[in-house]
Amino acid sequence: MSKDYYKILQVARNATKDDIKKSYRKLAHQFHPDKAGGNEEKFKEINEAYQVLGDEHKRAQYDQFGTVFGDAGRGAQQGGFWGAQGQQGFGGFNFDFGGGEGQEFDFSDVFEDMLGGFGFGDGRGGGRPQSKKGRDIQIDLEIPFEEMIFGGRHEVEIQKIAQCARCGGTRAEPGTKLKKCAKCQGTGKITKTQRTILGTFSQIGACPDCLGKGETPEQPCRECGGKGIVSAREKIEIFAPKGIDQGEVLKISGKGEASLSGGVPGDLYAKIYVMPDKTFKRQGNDLVMLLPIQFSQATLGDKIDIKTPDSSIALKIPEGSESGDILKVRGKGIPFARGYGRGDLLVQIKVQTPRKVSRKAREAIEQLKKEGI
Repeated sequence: MSKDYYKILQVARNATKDDIKKSYRKLAHQFHPDKAGGNEEKFKEINEAYQVLGDEHKRAQYDQFGTVFGDAGRGAQQGGFWGAQGQQGFGGFNFDFGGGEGQEFDFSDVFEDMLGGFGFGDGRGGGRPQSKKGRDIQIDLEIPFEEMIFGGRHEVEIQKIAQCARCGGTRAEPGTKLKKCAKCQGTGKITKTQRTILGTFSQIGACPDCLGKGETPEQPCRECGGKGIVSAREKIEIFAPKGIDQGEVLKISGKGEASLSGGVPGDLYAKIYVMPDKTFKRQGNDLVMLLPIQFSQATLGDKIDIKTPDSSIALKIPEGSESGDILKVRGKGIPFARGYGRGDLLVQIKVQTPRKVSRKAREAIEQLKKEGI
């Protein structure tokens, strides 16, 4: 039986690439064999799952067939990371920092977090440390059933860390100047030595006083206190496209929290929840509805006005219809993802049997019974 890689990485099947990477990094830290409470077998299993789900081609194969075929699955099947030379190391895992063709994941991201977020800026320690992206925000967005079909716009209000509007993130009171940072002497970086599971590292990181900018305000902004950021509420418009499904996630770039170190803002992710409808249910790109009809209508046929998502139509009931029969109304379902055409409306017949009948109706039914109907 094939492994459930989504369960191993603790993500949903419709998780984004960023979601998968974040979950992988968290679990890799937790179960690293050289850490207290680590688990080598679990660590290998996590790596195996990420090598498949972190690659779009392998993930597509896995989603379709439940496994990965050919050379694309070799690293996952053997439970290790395969670098540019196709060799493994350090307990079965190849930590390739060179960005080779075979590299599946830049492990420097993991080490960066383990070392407290220190980076090198230009990769050689000669430049200022890179500013980190702001935090992403995840919300749930409930939409009416009809918006799943026709799309719609929503305005949400979010409390988040935002750039200070008064100083524009400069941290200085408007009209005042910035001065050279006394702690880092204007370099924007400091050197830090730290012991890790791999030995002792001396690394260059952002100066905590100037956040890597090399300058501090002569007079801090009175709105943000010289931080460049504030806690604020922001109204954000989210557009739900036609055909969106339950559980899908919309990404609104740059609408997450502001960066604490002057980097780009994070993103906003909205997970969609569709409110149920009394008449229609979704089945792929089709809509299904139940239509109760009388025995006489089922036997003799009829035309019945029914409501579709777009309008009302006259639906023809064929003679001799039975409960469970499905009548198809083309083009009245859910729009296809590629933007052209729609699914169908499937009308399921349910023949109602009357619990009580008049004497005249009973006599007519008795006569039908004699005729074998």
